[in-house]
Amino acid sequence: MKRLTPQTRLVSLLGLLVLLPSFQTALAQTETALYSFCTVSFCYDGALPSGSLTADRYGNLYGTTQSGGIESCAINGDACVGGAVFQLSPEPSAGCPSGFTIGNGWCETVLYNFCSAGAWPDCTDGETPYANLTLVPPTGHYSTSVGTLYGTTYNGGTGPGCTDSSGCGIVFELSPEPLPIRGCPSGTNLGNGWCETVLYNFCSLGGCADGYYPTSGLVRDSAGSLYGTVPNGVYELYLAGGVWYETMIYSVETNSGGLAIDAAGNLYGTDANQNVFKLSRESSGYWLATNIHTFTGSPKDGYYPVGTPAVDSAGNVYGTTALGGAGTTACATGCGTVWKLTPVTTGKNAGTYIKRILHSFTSEKTGYYPEAGVTLDSTGNIYGTTMTGGKYGAQCQSVSLGSGCGTVFKLAKTNLGYAYKLLWSFNATDGAFPFDNPVLDSSGNLYGTTYEGGALDGARCSK
Repeated sequence: MKRLTPQTRLVSLLGLLVLLPSFQTALAQTETALYSFCTVSFCYDGALPSGSLTADRYGNLYGTTQSGGIESCAINGDACVGGAVFQLSPEPSAGCPSGFTIGNGWCETVLYNFCSAGAWPDCTDGETPYANLTLVPPTGHYSTSVGTLYGTTYNGGTGPGCTDSSGCGIVFELSPEPLPIRGCPSGTNLGNGWCETVLYNFCSLGGCADGYYPTSGLVRDSAGSLYGTVPNGVYELYLAGGVWYETMIYSVETNSGGLAIDAAGNLYGTDANQNVFKLSRESSGYWLATNIHTFTGSPKDGYYPVGTPAVDSAGNVYGTTALGGAGTTACATGCGTVWKLTPVTTGKNAGTYIKRILHSFTSEKTGYYPEAGVTLDSTGNIYGTTMTGGKYGAQCQSVSLGSGCGTVFKLAKTNLGYAYKLLWSFNATDGAFPFDNPVLDSSGNLYGTTYEGGALDGARCSK
């Protein structure tokens, strides 16, 4: 695996989608495995999801799997290369339609198999998506279309500056086939009722100055430009004259996390130098980068910010660190934190931010080592995951990562601050090792993915 994290990488097994209704009464949470990947032979339905989910207005969920997919298996004879984009839909009363794989009350279908163009390992249409998708709803007159999906793949593409035979990654667009006449336009790749377009090939410039190996998803501004991170910085992708162009707007060593965007178009992210940064576009069109906090480690601060930050309507920025926080015997360098940065708007310190550690992870049983960012609800509560820890201890032990298959947690906002609550501990059968934060629906249910575990638990996928 090539995913970049501060921890030793896990052995790849199966991915699992989970549903967690977040009821307010104590101990009322229940978890349902909506779908276990590799249900289909050779993992044609995908394997190893690590990004968060994206929901449309009809209640369907969309995501990516790092491995699996029909084309990769057909070309390479291997169950676990390529990757896919999938859709998960509530099962109708008549059962799942033809072409869907049945889950637990949900129907799964692969919308696109990467490595459908070119021959492995030269997957010109992309290979190995790590991150979440960005959904842009249709505009104009009422449409039954769900919209357009945008995302990235870690490998694949045709960047001429790339020396990796597997490719240095792409940005792609996935849109429903045009109606009433079926068929994808010239220059796109045919999916399962969807058309895939490569918007940009990384390493198109010498020395890969334009970026390489994207592991994060994208955010979109009001003008339709897309933004993301690569190991050597932050990039903007913009459309001009029907052609997508890429420019690096901030050169910095990132840590594989994504970006948050506020209503004014400011971008927020974290880097490998322990900084939380803010990017603001000036009237000249150039971007101004400001480090709004630098983490220093335990015992009073976090260390190694991870995942994608979140920003609320008041401009507060939230996130996690994988290490640091209050001292504990469970973790030599701290078990991680949840943090909040509040902007100062008046006085001599206007424009700066006040840091507050909302929670320090200190115990295996309550979860530790968060890998993802956090999710905010409308009342100020915070939800997230830890990659390891939980109530199930050594039965989930993995390479150098301590005990437990990971957790889902909530920080409930109170008059005195935030109260930590363990919502769920994974036990491998119901999933293991969540790498991204959950998404929240209007009823208070949480949806997410785990990188490993599930009903099949590695029976068909060992890569």
